[in-house]
Amino acid sequence: QVCVPTTLNSISVDKSNWRNLDVPANHAQPAESLADAYVAIGAKPSFTCAPYLLSSAPSFGEQVGWGESNAVVFANSVLGARTQKYADFLDACIALTGRAPYAGCHLDSGRTAQVVLALPPLDGGRLDDSFYPACGYLCGLKAEARVPVITGLENIAPTRDDLKAFSAAFGTSSSAAMFHIAGVTPEAPDVATSLGVRQIEDVEVVQLTIADLVSAWNDLDSSSRSAIDLVSLGNPHFSVEEHTRLAELCRGRQKHPSVSVVVTSGPEVLAETRSSGCAAELDAFGVKLISDTCWCMLGEVVPAPPSVFSPSTQTLITNSAKYAHYAPGLVGRQVRFASLEGCVEAACTGRAPNALPAWLSSGGMQVHRFSTVAPRGMMRRQLSQRVSRTALRALQWMK
Repeated sequence: QVCVPTTLNSISVDKSNWRNLDVPANHAQPAESLADAYVAIGAKPSFTCAPYLLSSAPSFGEQVGWGESNAVVFANSVLGARTQKYADFLDACIALTGRAPYAGCHLDSGRTAQVVLALPPLDGGRLDDSFYPACGYLCGLKAEARVPVITGLENIAPTRDDLKAFSAAFGTSSSAAMFHIAGVTPEAPDVATSLGVRQIEDVEVVQLTIADLVSAWNDLDSSSRSAIDLVSLGNPHFSVEEHTRLAELCRGRQKHPSVSVVVTSGPEVLAETRSSGCAAELDAFGVKLISDTCWCMLGEVVPAPPSVFSPSTQTLITNSAKYAHYAPGLVGRQVRFASLEGCVEAACTGRAPNALPAWLSSGGMQVHRFSTVAPRGMMRRQLSQRVSRTALRALQWMK
């Protein structure tokens, strides 16, 4: 039995609804049995890749042992909890023993910034929700394995969902387990504090540019195809607030008949969303709400059911940098990237937005629609094709 409170990551099927989704029993039942085995040893059937959205989320300074990359980065960076990126089965061992290696981000010395990433001047009034995943992805590429402190957002107040998107994108492109944002995250009231014993003159300062952000955007918005077949939302799992925002954007509008809209979330969040009433609005618009599984599982461990991911789907659009990165290799489809509002526009028109967001196109700067840096894009696809994940991870925190 687990000896500390333990939550479970997404599995490869919607556990309570796979029959209605026409998932073949020979695919669904093994996944369901694996989930039941973890619950039998005391894990909570949370089935979410965003355990920080649960009422049991850890607090500042709490030692935890998590295995999902976006959750690890969010816990360390935004909550100020302490964990490494734990591999499959090592996280289960931590749950069974209540012990983790006393190293890395569990220690003060493993949490200080090693590089400064300085954003260009930004007009906060022009930023939309697509800025944070694109920026997180860029910062991860620049940080590589180093813990960065990011400057330039001191006068901007990102929401929890903004930081969720940033964390997931950063965890996709960087092997570091955390970041700091000066004036935003709890261990970085300023740059000097985030550096710990280091002095600013002793660390590399990387000046990021609008051109860098455009390049990151083009890596994510990697297809030139305008026609959209699927809107993919919820990677990481949607929050209650994101469901509410989506319902607001869909209100009074009509979904294009050839476009599917699918949102994944954890069962606790989905239950709260249904009780709030906004799920009914989403149902009326034609949004399919899926629980327990997530996009990085669909089509990898268990083939995605046609009711969720039609074989005729050629191009999907998402607001997730993580899924934009992995989808070409996982499901072999073309991918467009946009804000949540842009995704809703695509759901209604059947066409992807054809312009860069205002925060990238401002300033009179001449930019190219597609990246000319072919090797990095090629490497991203090759890496995503080799991604291998298990159907279930034990996620837990230690008391």
